[in-house]
Amino acid sequence: MEHRYKLASVVLSAGIVIAACGNGGEDGGENAENTESTEVDQVVEDSGSEGNSEGEATTEDSSSEGNTENDESVDDAGADEAMSDSEEVSEGNGDDGGSNASKDQSGEEADGSSGDTITQEDISHDAKEAVDAAEEIFEGELIQVELDNEDNQWVYKVDLEQDSEEHEVLLSIDDLSVVNESTDTDDDDDTEDQFNYEDALPAEEAVQTAIGEAGGNGEIEGWSLDKDDGTLEYEIELKNTDNGDADIKIDAESGDILENESDDDDD
Repeated sequence: MEHRYKLASVVLSAGIVIAACGNGGEDGGENAENTESTEVDQVVEDSGSEGNSEGEATTEDSSSEGNTENDESVDDAGADEAMSDSEEVSEGNGDDGGSNASKDQSGEEADGSSGDTITQEDISHDAKEAVDAAEEIFEGELIQVELDNEDNQWVYKVDLEQDSEEHEVLLSIDDLSVVNESTDTDDDDDTEDQFNYEDALPAEEAVQTAIGEAGGNGEIEGWSLDKDDGTLEYEIELKNTDNGDADIKIDAESGDILENESDDDDD
């Protein structure tokens, strides 16, 4: 009986020892598993941190590169646009410059102060104003007034005489400025050639009469007003009339046509 009791005690002790060993193994296993899990988590966290760092760095680098490329593209586009605008402006200026140069070259013809012919609309001042301006320069009696092209410039020629002096004044049709003047000696003090401009029809009216006589159209090649054998008359030269070129003489006091020579008459 006592022997059985001891045997049972031994078996019970052995079981306790085995149980204790088993619990220790399980705890160790769990601890080992926990340790491995912790290491894995750490690795994952480390990997995640590295991944995030690399990702952020990559993103920042990519963003920086993208911004830099975008900035360069914008700068290049802006520069190209600026160059294009500059070229357009230059071309525009070139066109304007060409236009201005053309205007400068044709300016004299545009204002009617040059060329072989002229129209009444291109004359800024009438003949009466030219005579008055010349009489302020030289005190004398009027003997002739002309509209003429002198060295490619349209002018009024006003001839005045006083005693033995004859003075000629050339005045611009544009502003009545003095283009030239000269004085000659005339030993023949003959008053028969002298007249007052107010005694004649205005030159502008005489020119319209001549154009009407020539067919209704025409350009002025020149005219003169003076006395011929005691008769105050206009001699008006026209070109490009309906009847061709014409040379018409008009009585300056009555307005009557004294003579009409045209290309049609020659034919």
